[in-house]
Amino acid sequence: MRRMPITRRMKAEWETQRAVLMAFPHTQSDWVDYIQEARENFLHIIAHIVRFEDIIVCVDPRDTEGKKILEKLQKSQNKFQIQIVEVRSNDTWARDFGPISIQDGKVLKMLDFTFNGWGLKFEATDDNQINARLLKAGVFKHEMQSLPFVLEGGSIDTDGQGRILTNTQCLLSPHRNPYLSQFQIEQTLKNTLGAEEVLWLHSGYLQGDDTDSHIDTLARFLNPTTIAYVKCEDKNDEHYEELEKMEAELLELKTPAGKPYNLIALPLPDAKYANNGGDGAFSERLPATYANFLFINNALLVPTYGDKKDNQALEILQSQCLDREVIGIDCSTLIRQHGSLHCVTMQIY
Repeated sequence: MRRMPITRRMKAEWETQRAVLMAFPHTQSDWVDYIQEARENFLHIIAHIVRFEDIIVCVDPRDTEGKKILEKLQKSQNKFQIQIVEVRSNDTWARDFGPISIQDGKVLKMLDFTFNGWGLKFEATDDNQINARLLKAGVFKHEMQSLPFVLEGGSIDTDGQGRILTNTQCLLSPHRNPYLSQFQIEQTLKNTLGAEEVLWLHSGYLQGDDTDSHIDTLARFLNPTTIAYVKCEDKNDEHYEELEKMEAELLELKTPAGKPYNLIALPLPDAKYANNGGDGAFSERLPATYANFLFINNALLVPTYGDKKDNQALEILQSQCLDREVIGIDCSTLIRQHGSLHCVTMQIY
């Protein structure tokens, strides 16, 4: 039986992008204790992205120093541009407050889902208004629809052909859409994103993750038939059992053609810890993961952590993305705030 053409679909990250959206760290955010390190990390990411495409950077109007730093970088660029937009922000996690793009027939549309600070964990009033403010300022060029459904970009991934990969740990958490069942949430994803099928995982987590196990820290599409995922080889690591269960679930998933997905295991970095008390006592494990990579035009940016497995992860991903330059970017500072490279970026088509 012939398949009907897909009329609405969430766009895959590897499709051609217009720009990447980011928000610059400022002293009114949680980055204040190491603001210089954070800014340097963001500048490093921005410098790599602008080699391949334009970038839109939100800077808080209170952050005059941050704006000057960005303007200095802006003047040094040639082929692609850095667009600086003044807009108030609570934090820097553009993946989760940024708009999600869908192709609806021949029309590109942006969906502005509700962002409530990962289930009311953190203040997010300003972040939840960024998309509307950017639309009003003329930064976004396409129609945008605001929706009352709570959904973060890091909680879903797509093959661009109607499949949405996600998990129950996040989407069924009690402080996002508490009055909706799993069935109702799935129907919402199908109606809004044009999903033909929602691929649900039920296992997997990373210690130190505030997001209730965002899928972009655990398992990601590399192409419509290939999924990269985090695998733990150390039986003594606390993640071993849960990630084994997640791997078993991935093995059961089938493509639209009824075949198993090509699964690509990414190593789990060695445990990284934060110094909570400033007294040299390292206690809080941080959610370092290579699955938090970012597709941009002609390249794949991969977070690294000064870990002995960094090169292994880069080689694995390069073997699967032969048409792209695979570039490692040190994100050791980012994980101190429990996110990584994909978390601080959102592609705009």
